[in-house]
Amino acid sequence: MSGSSGSGLMPPPRMFVDRGPERDSFVLEVAAARAAGEQGVFVFTGLPGVGKTSLALWCAHQLDGPFDVALCVGMGASSQALSVEDALTIFLPQLGVTSLPPTRAAMLASYRAQTAGRTVLLFADDIESAAQLNELLPASAGSVVIATSRRRSEGFEEYGFTTVPVGLFDLESAKQLLTYGMAEVGAEEDLTAVAELCGRLPLALRVARAHLRTRHGGRIAAYAERLRAAKALLAEFTIDGERVVEAVYEVSYQDLKEPEQRLYRLLSVHPGNRFGTEAAAALLGPDHSVAEAEDALQALVRASLLTDAGPGRYELHSLVAQHAAALAEKHEHPADLRNAVRRLVEYYLDFAVARELVLSTRVRWGERFDGRIAPAYQGSDAWDRAAADLERERPNLRRAVRAAVDERFFDLAWQLCEALVTFYFQRDLYADAIAVHGLGLPAAEDVSGRTGDLRPLLRMHAELGTACYMVHDHEPALRHFETSAALAARIDDAEISVVHRAKMTVWTALVHRRLGRTEAAVAAVAGARELIADPWFPDALRARENALLDMNSGPMLAEAGRFDDALAAGRRAVAFLADGTEQHNHAKAMANLGESLALAGDGHRAEAIDVLREALALEQARGLGWWEAHTSELLGDVLTRAGRPDEGRSLLENARRLFGEHDLQRAEALAARLDLG
Repeated sequence: MSGSSGSGLMPPPRMFVDRGPERDSFVLEVAAARAAGEQGVFVFTGLPGVGKTSLALWCAHQLDGPFDVALCVGMGASSQALSVEDALTIFLPQLGVTSLPPTRAAMLASYRAQTAGRTVLLFADDIESAAQLNELLPASAGSVVIATSRRRSEGFEEYGFTTVPVGLFDLESAKQLLTYGMAEVGAEEDLTAVAELCGRLPLALRVARAHLRTRHGGRIAAYAERLRAAKALLAEFTIDGERVVEAVYEVSYQDLKEPEQRLYRLLSVHPGNRFGTEAAAALLGPDHSVAEAEDALQALVRASLLTDAGPGRYELHSLVAQHAAALAEKHEHPADLRNAVRRLVEYYLDFAVARELVLSTRVRWGERFDGRIAPAYQGSDAWDRAAADLERERPNLRRAVRAAVDERFFDLAWQLCEALVTFYFQRDLYADAIAVHGLGLPAAEDVSGRTGDLRPLLRMHAELGTACYMVHDHEPALRHFETSAALAARIDDAEISVVHRAKMTVWTALVHRRLGRTEAAVAAVAGARELIADPWFPDALRARENALLDMNSGPMLAEAGRFDDALAAGRRAVAFLADGTEQHNHAKAMANLGESLALAGDGHRAEAIDVLREALALEQARGLGWWEAHTSELLGDVLTRAGRPDEGRSLLENARRLFGEHDLQRAEALAARLDLG
């Protein structure tokens, strides 16, 4: 900054890591204001400890002058905050006023008179409100005002100020600040760990840097281990005995009203850092409306304890969550916190059930599938909307299962697993399925053991078997299928027993096919067909189950040389599944019919190409990555045999790429084929 007289501006920060996007945005906005002949007013906002003051002060020093005078004031916080009058008693002497006027109005009048003919740079740190800053604006259009605020006030927009959001550091900037001025930084993984444990928050990073240089002699591995082992991480961020990170959060917390403070505390039990308004309402309990939750969330956003993450979505920083958790432990009864977790899990269970009802018409045994919950959507876009909702909440749903198991809410845990089955398998999320149903299995064991109802347990075994099969873990898959079928045989309900044994027999056939046991696979198909024909098998389900058996058995029959049977089965499956909600199964039926046609010989090659192309389009539309890879490989081979090697190789390369994301064994095998070719 050049050309200012009587400057009261604080010196620039001694340690500063450049923030390119915020800096560039600020420079552009200043240039635009000056070009328009307007006064530029810029308010830097963000989480406590995110480095608002350092960035704003650095930006102030980058401004080109000349300024006639620079004024600077720290407004303080809460009960210690300065008033407008206090600020004027600092400014007026700097502007040459030797005798302060006796009243507030006279002080403001004198301030405006003194700034009317001057180009002023005003820096106001930690302002309380837009109205407060508005009263302190210089009276000259050419002046520039830079302020920081812990609050994210709508008033800034009302007054036409420019808000500059200050976010967390990216990882590289966080590591740069952490090692500022240090010659040796140690192992990269330890440096990354410390940066992440600090939440990439500049204040925490500066404290960590100080500890590294003093207490730990630059040994970052030892410091990383200390932070990992800390029971109360916030307590680690102390300077000379003062918990500086915790202190900045506490100031903002104390400014909240009691209902807002309570929600803040309860948010600490949410298992994820991002969530929606309805989840927050569930934490508050049935006596509070969604609108009340929304109001409290907005208050937390204004206090910069919470960040907007899109319409109706919020994010709680990891260190802020620890502050909230410490307050919850202090002020909330453990039983109340446990009840809040149960309400939250119940919310996510209802959320998942409402969308599972859109994705599939399959019979589910959880009590929330008894008609009390309606499908989330109807209409042509219902499937896409339901799948998008589940994808958005996917991390929270997985963590909700873990929370339910940790709190021994076993009745909810297995039901939530069951409600996620279709989503996981339609989207090839087999790692999620194994992790989640692995948690659901002991929960189901507890429920079945206490109630005598074996359905939860056989469901978890069935879904784990399916997930293991999809990742080529064949022996565990067989064990789960066999265990599930054995449990079904013990159920008193003959309908459930025969239906489930039929399903497990089909899956057993699929495993045998994978293992190259064609005769065993075909025999299992015949056994499944007999079970579906059993008089106890429900008439309402028979057509669908026969269609699924047709879908899965076609390639097995073709491999056994029974081409007519294979093609007939495939065509029946495609016709049955073409309509309805199970669009993922329709895509798979097309792919399996295409595979049977390819196996049936050159006379069916043209139809195989057409069917496999259609299957590929359906799989791409539904995000079925593994199936898209499988069909790409089939189609690539057919085209290559048809004398179109360029098209074929392109599809095989696509299959290798997709298998690399979903099936490493197939990817490696295909890569070897392509390299040899």
